[in-house]
Amino acid sequence: MTLSPPEAPLLQALAITRTMLAAAQAGDWQQLSALEATREPLLHRQHPADAASHAQLGEVLAYDRELQALVGQARDDAARQWQRENGRAQAIAAYGQS
Repeated sequence: MTLSPPEAPLLQALAITRTMLAAAQAGDWQQLSALEATREPLLHRQHPADAASHAQLGEVLAYDRELQALVGQARDDAARQWQRENGRAQAIAAYGQS
């Protein structure tokens, strides 16, 4: 039996985070959500307190900041689109009542 090195879960989480960023950039929110569910238990494990692990966690956090910005932008875009559609529906309803 081969034991995986202790940093393997963190490296997996980092690779998943990179894929999450690509999914967000492509607007693939379902894939992003699925990847987040896969990544979460890897990040919640105990990781070594060495320089390499610290750097990997820093990378994950940096990617997460980019992800948050992309998700926030997509949320704001969806809210603006909903407001436009809702305003259009209200205008049509008002026109129909006159």
